[in-house]
Amino acid sequence: MKHLIVIAFFTASFPIIAAQEPAKFDDRLKRFDKNNDGKLSKDEVPETLKALFDRLDANKDGFVTPDEAAKFVAGGKGQAKREGIEVKPDPKNERKHGDEATKAGLDPKVLAKLDAMMQGHCDAKNVAGIIGLVVRNGHVGYHETFGFHDIELKKPMEKDAIFRLMSMTKPVIAACALTLYDEGKFGLDDPIWKFLPEWMEPKVMEGDKLVPAKNPITPRMLMSHSSGLYYGGDAKGNNVAAVAFQATRKKGATLKDFSEALAKESLKFHPGEGYQYGLSLDILGRYIEAVAGKPLDEVMKEKLFTPLKMTDTDFWVPKEKIGRLATLYRQPKPGVLEKGKDGESLTEKPTTFMGGHALNGTTADYARFCAMILGGGELDGVRVLKKETVDLMFQNHLKVPGQKYGLGGAVDGDGGYSWGGANGTQFWIDRKNKLYAVFMVQTQGYRSPAYTDFRRMVNEAVGR
Repeated sequence: MKHLIVIAFFTASFPIIAAQEPAKFDDRLKRFDKNNDGKLSKDEVPETLKALFDRLDANKDGFVTPDEAAKFVAGGKGQAKREGIEVKPDPKNERKHGDEATKAGLDPKVLAKLDAMMQGHCDAKNVAGIIGLVVRNGHVGYHETFGFHDIELKKPMEKDAIFRLMSMTKPVIAACALTLYDEGKFGLDDPIWKFLPEWMEPKVMEGDKLVPAKNPITPRMLMSHSSGLYYGGDAKGNNVAAVAFQATRKKGATLKDFSEALAKESLKFHPGEGYQYGLSLDILGRYIEAVAGKPLDEVMKEKLFTPLKMTDTDFWVPKEKIGRLATLYRQPKPGVLEKGKDGESLTEKPTTFMGGHALNGTTADYARFCAMILGGGELDGVRVLKKETVDLMFQNHLKVPGQKYGLGGAVDGDGGYSWGGANGTQFWIDRKNKLYAVFMVQTQGYRSPAYTDFRRMVNEAVGR
C-alpha cells in the first residue's frame, strides 16, 4: 500500500507542480529541509517519499537540490520529465487517415506520424500497448491501438480492453457528487460533518502540536484537494494514509470504516488554505454514500454509468470480462517491462469502494464521460449535470497563488480540464477546440514519454 501511495503522489502531483514557477516548487522542498541548508537529504523526507527522492537525486550524491528538482520537472508544460528509450518513428508504421480525420478537423499527415511514434514507443518497450482516441467537433477523428495487451502471450491491444484507471477515477467521483449537488442535496461550502459526524473536529499538525482546524472541510475542498488530507506521512514520520487504509483490510470493511479511521489523523494544513494531492476524493466517495443513503457503487451506476451507458466501468471486473483486462507491467528501467500484479483480485466485488483510485474501465466508456462533460453535462439527449455545474468543474477553486485546480481535475483557466492515473492512463478536455482525448496504457509507476508525445502531436494535428 505504501508503494501505491508513492506512485499516486508521483504521477499525479507533478503535473500541478511542474506548471508552477521554479520558486513555487522550491517552497515545496523547503517544507522538509529541517536543517535549512538549501537541499534535502534522504533522512529528511518521509518514508513514503523516498522513492520520489531517488528519482530527483540526479547525480546520486544523496542530496536533492532545487536545481535538480527544477530540471526534473522541466520536461514540458504541465508534465514531469519522462524517461524512456529514444524513439525514432519508422514511416512504415504510418497508417492512412482520411474522412474521419478531416471531419474532425485533424491533419491526417500528422496523425500518420503519430501512429509511427506510438508504435515506436511500443517497440522500444517504453510501454506494452497503447490506445489513443481523439474526438473533435463531435467526430471520432482518431482511434488506434498499438502494441500488446499481453506481451508474453503476443496478444494485441484491442479497443475493448479494460484498464485499471487509478486516479483517473477521481474526476468521475467528483461528477457523481455533483449530480447530488444539482439535486440540492448539499452545498459546495457545507461542512461535511453534517453527513459525516467523524469530521466535526478535525485537527491540524502545527510543528509538534495538534491544533483544532480553523475551518470545517467542505465538498468543494474535497473536490479540489484543498481539504488538508494527503497521501504519505506527517511531520513526525507517521504514515497517515497507511493507518487509514489498514481499516479497509478487515473482512467486510466499508468506506465508513475508512473515513472514521482517517478522521482520527491530522491534516496537512487548515482546510481551504492550501493544496495537497491525496485522499480527499476517497472521503468524497464516503460523503456521496452518506448523502445518497446507499453504497457508492450503486450511486455511480444510478447517476452516471447507466445514463451514460458506461457498461464496462466498475470497482471490479466480472470473471467473464477478466480476459479483457489489460496486463499490468512494471518498468524497473527504461526499455524493460516485467509483468506486475495479475487481475484475479479484481474479480471479487469489494465492500470498500475507493473513490480515489479504484475504478476499472474502457477507452470507450471514459470517452462517453468526456463527451458528457464537453457537452455541458448532456450526452445523447440525456442530461446528467447542469451546464452551470460543468462550468464550475472548469474553474479554479484554489486560493493558492500559482496553482489551479477545478472540481475533480486540473484546469488551465482557458477551457482545459484533465487528469491521469498512476498506471499511465490520461485524458484531457479542450473546450476551445471542442476536443477530448483519451490515452490508455498500463504500466505501474508510469514514466514513459509516450503520453507527452501523444498530446504534443494531437495538438499539432489540431493546428496548435
